[in-house]
Amino acid sequence: MKKALTIGELLITMGIIGVIAMLTLPGFIQDYHKRVYTTKLKKSVEMIENAVNQACADNNVSYFYQTPYANAANSGKHQQDFIDKYFKKAGGINKNPFSDKYQILETGKLADNGLVTSHGWAKLAGGEALSFYCGRDSEYCIFRIDINSTDGPNIGGRDYFAIFVNKKTNELYDKYTSSNCGKNEDGYGCFAKLLENNWEMNY
Repeated sequence: MKKALTIGELLITMGIIGVIAMLTLPGFIQDYHKRVYTTKLKKSVEMIENAVNQACADNNVSYFYQTPYANAANSGKHQQDFIDKYFKKAGGINKNPFSDKYQILETGKLADNGLVTSHGWAKLAGGEALSFYCGRDSEYCIFRIDINSTDGPNIGGRDYFAIFVNKKTNELYDKYTSSNCGKNEDGYGCFAKLLENNWEMNY
């Protein structure tokens, strides 16, 4: 003959389940957010790669340095022109789409985002904030991407990254090594770390 659980036993069982859920749920939520961040970043990297290659094709050249968008002498307007032409922007957004400050992952300290008015920028249709800048006499251009614009967490290496493009090869890469990831507000080194770890955000 089966014996039913008493109310007391049921409450104890539910309490144990609740404790287990409290211990494991934060980890599940954090892992879920990390997967969302990496998925959005991958999409952004593909958009940047496509834009660089399309700009080369439209200008009948092989490499990005041969386009007007990578010419430091034409910085500012041409950098904004590149974003306006090759990225689908959100409508009605005229202000800087980045957060004023970003958190350093390792220390939790806040720092200015380092963007200046000469950078081209836009809020994209997918909700991302994108900036583009080519330094004078530099072998690369830099894209900064916040995968969810001013929405949190606004942490370098979580939702805010720096992606570099080699102007003479069109390769997207990280100028900084993975050991730099988490040490700065710009997310330097975190793109390298993600590539090394096959797009797994295990930091």
